Amino acid sequence: MQRIFIRCGIVNLNTNSFVAWKTVCRLFAEKTRPLAAIERQERFRDASNELISSIAQPQTAGGLASEISPTSATIPLTDAAVSQQASNVFEIPDVSVSSEVTRDKTPLPFEDIPGPVALKIFEKYWKYVPLLGQLKWNRNVMPLKYLFNRYGPIVRIHGPISGDIVMIHRPEHIAEVYKQEGETPVRSGIDVLQHYRLHYRKSRLPGPFTMQGTEWTELRANLDKPFAQQLTRYFGKLEMTCDELVQRIRKIRNRQDEVPGDFDQDLSRWGMESFSILLLNRRLGFLEPSGLNAASEPARIIEALTSAHLYLSRCESGFQVWRFFETPYTRKLFAACDVIDGVIGKYIRQAQNKLRNRSASTYQEKNSTADNVEDNGSPILDKLILDQEMQPDDISTLIMDMIILGVQATTNSEAFLLYYLARNPRIQRQLYEEIGALMPSRGSELTQYSLKKMPYLRACIKECLRLRPAFPYVTRVLPKSITLHGYVVPKDTYVIMANQISSHREENFEDPEKFKPERWLSNNTERGEHQAFSSLPFGYGVRSCLGKQMAETEMMLLTAKLIREFRIEYDYADIGSNYMVVNVPNKPLRFRFVDRD
Repeated sequence: MQRIFIRCGIVNLNTNSFVAWKTVCRLFAEKTRPLAAIERQERFRDASNELISSIAQPQTAGGLASEISPTSATIPLTDAAVSQQASNVFEIPDVSVSSEVTRDKTPLPFEDIPGPVALKIFEKYWKYVPLLGQLKWNRNVMPLKYLFNRYGPIVRIHGPISGDIVMIHRPEHIAEVYKQEGETPVRSGIDVLQHYRLHYRKSRLPGPFTMQGTEWTELRANLDKPFAQQLTRYFGKLEMTCDELVQRIRKIRNRQDEVPGDFDQDLSRWGMESFSILLLNRRLGFLEPSGLNAASEPARIIEALTSAHLYLSRCESGFQVWRFFETPYTRKLFAACDVIDGVIGKYIRQAQNKLRNRSASTYQEKNSTADNVEDNGSPILDKLILDQEMQPDDISTLIMDMIILGVQATTNSEAFLLYYLARNPRIQRQLYEEIGALMPSRGSELTQYSLKKMPYLRACIKECLRLRPAFPYVTRVLPKSITLHGYVVPKDTYVIMANQISSHREENFEDPEKFKPERWLSNNTERGEHQAFSSLPFGYGVRSCLGKQMAETEMMLLTAKLIREFRIEYDYADIGSNYMVVNVPNKPLRFRFVDRD
């Protein structure tokens, strides 16, 4: 033990040196205890000061000082410099910690928005391609879901020449775009239909789907009320049309109660018959029990409607070379549109001839009450001709857009609804119980009041449109610069809002791929969790769907009739959707309509 003290510079162990040694031992013992950092530092500093003070005290005679040489007697065990250095090393300054983290919230520039690099590189050389350099980048080519999964919630597509495109899907981003759109929002149109009207037919208006600004707002303001009045006045005729489809189903199904794979054509006939009642106030005979003669007017309209829808989607996909010369697709599309335009023009001329025989004052007097309407008159056509002073070509353009887009959207949405009900027997049974309570027997009459008392039916339609909206995305052209997801998006940028992708994401809906109408009922707790802009099948605001109320009423009426009469089944592969300007089923509609007891 004495050798240890000699190595430490201590040659004689007296009382003071022993005290110093105990202090050193206590110092290291205190340091190694599992104390909090600050408490351990304070004790270490106190022990160090105690050690230094004990060494600095005068030594007694015969003690340590007398045994040390004169030079070593002046050297303390721990000199002041070392002590000061140790104190500086272990000193912990008082630091105030703020709970807020300061970060730069300055929006990033538009060029930093992520997107496919290949398109950005291609954009540099696009201008050198003769003629094709004028093409617009087609918005239907690339799968939006893939781009979002790869680049995040906001994606920038570098559009050659025509400007960049920004795609979003989060509800809060969609809400911000709608918030900034103003009173006259601008949306994209269907370019080939606009080309048909303005350049091929030499019309004045491009059509309501392409119409912008104050022209659209004035047109909508003057059509909302007549459309609502038509639903009330001709609800009974719409119900008769549904009954005719029920009878046709009984005729065309086979011994296994299965309808042919082209049942979508029968739904189109139902949609066209309903539309002709509401817009033209005429029953054109699309659902004749004996079928359609190929040379008849209804047969020609259905054939033209099918062709127009097919070639419209093909012209709007890929490189739009029809902008520079006529293609086989545009010839077939324009021929189909000519057939539809010719039929519409005939009924417009008939309405004009009738209106010439009565003065405007008589017309207003006869329409002062809702019940005083002649069966051979069309209030909507009359209003367009007299009140709006629209030209026949403009009226034809308006009605054609509603046929090609509106009728197709309604009939395909009804097809998806029947499929989801067939795939979910429990939901279909619950819907049947709700309908049966208001329609106790077959052939029971339905009224608008009855439909209002069917919340589960309305919830089924909303859930179907969430899963398969007629238009999977909505477009806007920004009227001013905004900030989205921390990026500055400049004015006049073309924005695609992927509504269908938003309604299929887990963060917006629980079990998003499942058909669950209960989520839309008022007594369901999950309903409060939905974000307001997570499902917008009819759009939002001023540019929302003009025929929303018409489509919902027709779908509710037909679905109630079919569920009351039949148990609907489907035994084949799952039906998905193809995008052909609107969502359409990608497999034949081979439903089984089994009579209920």
